[in-house]
Amino acid sequence: MVSYEGFRCGLEAMGIACDDDEQFNAFIEKVDDDKSGGILYQEFLYAIQEIKLAQLFNDEFLRNMPPEYTHVKRGKARKPASLGSIEYSSDRIRSVYPIDHVQKFIYSTKPNWATVRWINVEGTDPLLMRRLSVRYRLHPLAIEDTLDADLERPKYEQYEEHSSLILQTVHARDLAVVKAYQSMYRASLYVQDEDVSPFEGMAKKELEERLEQLKIGSVMNAPEQLSVYILEEVLISVQESANTLWPALKQRLDASYSKMRQHSTAFLVYTIVDLCVDELSPITHTFGAKLVMLERLLSLDARYFDVGRLASCSKQIKGLQVLCKPLSEVIVQISASNDYEGETLRYFRDVQDHVTTIEEDCERHLDRCRSLVEDFHNARAAQQNDVSYILALVAAIFLPAQFLTGLYGMNFSNMPELEYHNGYYIWWAVVLLIALLTVAFFKFYKKWL
Repeated sequence: MVSYEGFRCGLEAMGIACDDDEQFNAFIEKVDDDKSGGILYQEFLYAIQEIKLAQLFNDEFLRNMPPEYTHVKRGKARKPASLGSIEYSSDRIRSVYPIDHVQKFIYSTKPNWATVRWINVEGTDPLLMRRLSVRYRLHPLAIEDTLDADLERPKYEQYEEHSSLILQTVHARDLAVVKAYQSMYRASLYVQDEDVSPFEGMAKKELEERLEQLKIGSVMNAPEQLSVYILEEVLISVQESANTLWPALKQRLDASYSKMRQHSTAFLVYTIVDLCVDELSPITHTFGAKLVMLERLLSLDARYFDVGRLASCSKQIKGLQVLCKPLSEVIVQISASNDYEGETLRYFRDVQDHVTTIEEDCERHLDRCRSLVEDFHNARAAQQNDVSYILALVAAIFLPAQFLTGLYGMNFSNMPELEYHNGYYIWWAVVLLIALLTVAFFKFYKKWL
């Protein structure tokens, strides 16, 4: 325990001076909760926290801070960050989005009726992150992971006051289009004998249009980082930009008899990971549909097929596959930690199975890409063989004509055939007869035609 006077000297040593005794006594009354006549360690931490937080809302103090502490780094300019919050219990829920009065919200506490407070930040705002880090005692390394989003690999870290989860997420550019292709792909996998695959009736023009719709950059966005800070009754999620996380989670929370509202922040963490994984499955099936259409196009017109499309599709699939392995490792780390147990742990194992399925789908798609490349080269080789075969037959048919032309082109004076009145017609008759006999030999005897 530190005496009031010792506490005051400590504050002055830190550059925080109280103008008069009345102001200091008012501050002490707020800090010394148990009225013990001294400042305990936890009370000291609370006091420092309040002072730091007050400084981060002081305009004069902020003007003297380095720009990188309050503004997004150059080259990363985005829309201003927005803040939202949902507080819920098993029988009650309250959501606010966006939060206009940030200072009032950060100073507020979770209401007694709520079991979980979820705070969601959309966008990168260093000043807002530092305010949240002071308010909830977030570790500086965890905050650095969020602010340097381009550098971080998915991971799960446990700190003294909280845990931190980093994920790399992707989202479909047009969810309705991706869902439609997912449905078509699934239908093509389980076609019965009397049914027709959705892709079988597509003409070349329609295939070209659909493949243009699924070119690189049109199916999914570039990966974005999602940072999650897990406290005992508070969860903070930070996204690089607005996406489907807020509406999807809010929909689950608003549902009647929502399972999320029956559990703590641990189940909310599972739900966030589950939503991130669920967004990968339609994208994977869309790439499968793209491969089916490429296979159909190859069968329709192998001669003018662009094999570069297969390389492009393979690149898209590998990009998705790269995200799956770190995500799987993170789920293993979460399952191995002591923070999750019982039913929540079983749900995480289910998510792990989904990630494994997506990885297997990606591997099958890559095998199909390689198979289609081989089919393309085989088709081109068959075309070249057909051309060589036809040229060889034509050369064989006209070879006797070339021989006779060379023979009678020697112009020796003692060649009696050259003096025949009908020699020219006889020459043509002999050439045509030999050609017909050659064709008949190839067709009926050798069966080459």
